[in-house]
Amino acid sequence: MNTQRIIKNFIYTVAGGILSLGTTGCSGNKAETTDSFSTLEAQFSNPSSEYRTAPFMVWNGKVTEIEIDRMLKDFKDAGCGGAFIHPRPGMITEYMSDEWYSLYRYAVDKGKEMGLDIWIYDENSYPSGFAGGHVPEDMPESYNQGQGLELTKTDLLPDKTDEYFIILKKEGDKWADITNALSQHKKAKGEYYLYKKTYLGKSDWYGGYSYVDLLVPGVTEKFIDLTMKGYEKTIKDEFGKSVFGIFTDEPNISSPGGLRWTPDLFEVFRKQWGYDLKPLLPLLDEETGNWKQVRHNYMETLLQMFVDRWSKPWHHYCETNNLKWTGHYWEHGWPQMNDGPDNMAMYAWHQVPAIDMLFNQFDETNPQAQFGNIRAVKELRSAANQTGCNRTLSETYGGGGWDETFKDFKRLGDWEYALGVNFMNQHLAHMTLTGARKYDYPPVFTYHSPWWPDYRELNDYYGRLSFVMSKGIQKNDILVLEPNSTLWSYYVHAGSSPKLMEIGTNFQAFVTTLEKNQVEYDLGSENIIKDLGKVENGRFIVGNASYSTVVLPPMMETLNKPTFNLLQQFVEQGGQIITFSAPTRIDGAVNDELAGLLTGTTVTSLPELSKDVIARYFSSDNFRITFNSGNLYHHRRRFADGELVFLVNSSMDEVVDGTLSTQGKAMLEMDALNGEIYTYPSSKEKGILSTSFRIEPAGSLLLYCSDKNPKNYPSAPSSPSPASATGTRRTSRRYPDSSSTVIG
Repeated sequence: MNTQRIIKNFIYTVAGGILSLGTTGCSGNKAETTDSFSTLEAQFSNPSSEYRTAPFMVWNGKVTEIEIDRMLKDFKDAGCGGAFIHPRPGMITEYMSDEWYSLYRYAVDKGKEMGLDIWIYDENSYPSGFAGGHVPEDMPESYNQGQGLELTKTDLLPDKTDEYFIILKKEGDKWADITNALSQHKKAKGEYYLYKKTYLGKSDWYGGYSYVDLLVPGVTEKFIDLTMKGYEKTIKDEFGKSVFGIFTDEPNISSPGGLRWTPDLFEVFRKQWGYDLKPLLPLLDEETGNWKQVRHNYMETLLQMFVDRWSKPWHHYCETNNLKWTGHYWEHGWPQMNDGPDNMAMYAWHQVPAIDMLFNQFDETNPQAQFGNIRAVKELRSAANQTGCNRTLSETYGGGGWDETFKDFKRLGDWEYALGVNFMNQHLAHMTLTGARKYDYPPVFTYHSPWWPDYRELNDYYGRLSFVMSKGIQKNDILVLEPNSTLWSYYVHAGSSPKLMEIGTNFQAFVTTLEKNQVEYDLGSENIIKDLGKVENGRFIVGNASYSTVVLPPMMETLNKPTFNLLQQFVEQGGQIITFSAPTRIDGAVNDELAGLLTGTTVTSLPELSKDVIARYFSSDNFRITFNSGNLYHHRRRFADGELVFLVNSSMDEVVDGTLSTQGKAMLEMDALNGEIYTYPSSKEKGILSTSFRIEPAGSLLLYCSDKNPKNYPSAPSSPSPASATGTRRTSRRYPDSSSTVIG
């Protein structure tokens, strides 16, 4: 049976040793674009390897040239464009040995011969940073100084206090540091706060050592040196050529117990905020005094240390060596911030920002969900828009199970692409499934899966989709500030705050409501705004992106000082602010200046995000989508002679019937399943181009709305089905369960 028929039926500058973020680290996405429809025509039917999918090529056994040959040939035959070579549990070949680098060189050469791009995965498994144990072995201070401060409260000092690092005594509404004056407090009752250092635990996972403290100066540089010197020696001549870049996986600054700490935290904190954190440590657990300010300042400090000591060195290394830095953090814990205070701020330093989107449980309500979590993907796309990056990657599908179908694959992939992903990295393609390896987060993107002979069709589809979604620009006019600076005041390392989850859940609902009402917007990280923000001609500018409207979401209490300063300028120049909250704090401290800002003539305060509010303040007269039933998402990209509109129905059982109105003269359908281009029926009145569409469950529709009269393309062949028997224009093809695609 014909496989095609089966499936169709179913920034940066370095000066004086100081690194600063600019918008030159990414390429291709400028404030305006010269890309046109002819750009898309050139490669649409058969996009180059750069735009095709690239799975994790899992080395999890004895690696041999024969196995490398087999896997790369399978990837090529399946329509992949490259691979990320990923060491994984079960690997027998010694990591970073001479044999390892020799085999890596062989894979690079073989990939180059076959037209496949190879990417470096920077760790022996994950999380990135310990180099398979080599970093802690060479640099003991990376793990043996402590990373947390665990609190014990007592009303009487113990006889032995040597194990405690800091001892405070409450005196009225303050605390005194008595660590070096304990003798006078022995046997004296009081309120004592005893802080003991905690350490990252040792494990075979980390080569018998422990994970490392990425906040210690020099740890990242040591990691880069140990990891990359072997690759530099063996494959540096291919950096930026057949070796595209480096993937880092889930680096984090989680606490091993108690408050997150690092040896120079107090020094950095004092330098930034002008006061001593040590006697205020209790406020990081207790809600008293100026606890909101202290917590905010503390989390802001951790964030900037993480950016400075992890992101900037990697960004610098990749810029210097003509490599693209990609990879992801743990973005699914938000609004809990155990792993990092602001993932979006970290994305800004990647040449190819990335996330992971695993499992197959669709959930639009939980802020800690994966599939369905609109906020997580919008953070990625927004950071890319602002820093000028034209590619965004997602590590996708892992943990979906052996029974995940083609329909599932397409539904998840399309949903991500509509929200802004344009580079698919499949998780995982195992070298072997011997023994327990078969339980390592299936599905498996190799011959082990019965649908593998048919998988080329999906790879071709996402190659075409990645290509067109990497061209042009997304120009959103609305900036929605994230409430991270408010969340910091409610975050507790040693527990959970109901208020924290309330704010997170509320923001998740806010963003989801905007998206499902087809509002076009970016999210704003205040850390990125600090580095790239300015106001010009009544526009709020963040790097390459420019906005006429800034939105303060519900429950926002705090703005960072740089954000506040820019918003003041913005209002003075006539910029529009829409606020669903009334922040009273700057950098966590109560500040009366905010009241003046929020009463500005161009500031609109609204009680809630209703359909009427969306229609009045968030809609465009020049672009409108209406629909009923289903679960519709869209992505719009601007070109020099028109715009690309990608429509996705993420429902598994409901059809979407809708209409699209936009500017233009003619409409074309770009069929990403077969690479063909068709004339799409539309009508035109007073410069507005209109059409109706029907999108089946897990279906999609890719349209180009041209400002010109393009050459005549044929109409799409009809494909009658029960879902389209009404006579409405067919716009999508079904994907059946993968069980229907088994060759036999």
